[in-house]
Amino acid sequence: MAIAVSYGGDDEFRAFVYGQNKDPRTLNYLENQLSNISQTLTSAGMNFFADARSIYDRFNGSEAMRLARAAINKAGSVFQTNIIRAIWESSEFQNAPLCMQRYIIAEPSVRKLFNEQRIDGYSDTYVDMHPGTIGESHYDYRQVMNGIVTIDEDGLELTRFFPDELLEGDRELDLSEKADILNSWKHVASLMKFGDRDATSVWNNKL
Repeated sequence: MAIAVSYGGDDEFRAFVYGQNKDPRTLNYLENQLSNISQTLTSAGMNFFADARSIYDRFNGSEAMRLARAAINKAGSVFQTNIIRAIWESSEFQNAPLCMQRYIIAEPSVRKLFNEQRIDGYSDTYVDMHPGTIGESHYDYRQVMNGIVTIDEDGLELTRFFPDELLEGDRELDLSEKADILNSWKHVASLMKFGDRDATSVWNNKL
């Protein structure tokens, strides 16, 4: 069965001027990636990659490469299972499964940037059900931290409980899922603090 996927409009590529000097290394990189992924795609996916190759041949420079890399990463995410799991790499965060996006945005430092509209925040897929909240005032954060042992400022162990009524369609996260989310939080917070790319942008935008 063919999979129809939207990878963004032509404007993302047409916004950039024609280049004069193509770097063969970047073109070779893209050719290799296209070749590897094309073996697993349907005809619909192949049509996209043919278009991507044609467009890339007309452009060069860091912005064209950014879009090419992002398109390849997004194509790979089509085959990800929509489950809660630990995420480590920037490209994985940018193409996180839908069920993980809400919890990534719940990480307090990411949430702060999101509330300040300084990051993309999975703008095409994520819906903020609790605008303006952060940390313990945010429902998704409380679902993760419910029953988790933390260390307070005095070095003492503290277990917090948040007896929220679950929203329709939600269920309690099990301990392994919470551990995966907490590990993902640690990595996304580091990427946002020390990196220069938006970990919540499928198009690999700059922070």
